[in-house]
Amino acid sequence: MSNLALIDNVLNSDFKSKYNTLTEASAQMSIDCITENCQSFIYNFDIQLNKSFNGGFFPFFSNSKGVKKRCDYIIFSELNNQLFALIIELKAGQQGAMAQLNAGECFVDYVIDTVNRVNKTSLTIEKRKISIREFERKKKTKLKEIEYDQNNHHFFEQNKFRIASYLK
Repeated sequence: MSNLALIDNVLNSDFKSKYNTLTEASAQMSIDCITENCQSFIYNFDIQLNKSFNGGFFPFFSNSKGVKKRCDYIIFSELNNQLFALIIELKAGQQGAMAQLNAGECFVDYVIDTVNRVNKTSLTIEKRKISIREFERKKKTKLKEIEYDQNNHHFFEQNKFRIASYLK
């Protein structure tokens, strides 16, 4: 089983995206994901849960402020035997995304720890935090090298989300 399949095996398939699109309905944002040149699974955590999820996303946590924060999407990818987690938050307006991105990073750590415990492996993963804000994008934008700040964070400004561009 591939390393990516090991991750896929521990996550609930209800959260696996059926589409290669990142959306934020409240802001009418939609970004197409280009999955060429890498293997990827997109997980959407910005969904309405049905009644079978009694207690919400984190039923074992209290409802104290900030405890149940989560990011919108996590894309697990593999390129040249290296695992990556692209932790993504879509935002309307100028409010910050770091609380959700940091929560997503903790979740990724937990997923990898669970994979390693269950499968007796020692996988490691590169984590990237990506904020996508609502703004008018130009029809054609020049592809730029992806740059991260000291927190491994990048502000997305393209028309299409090319997953392989973030796997470096």
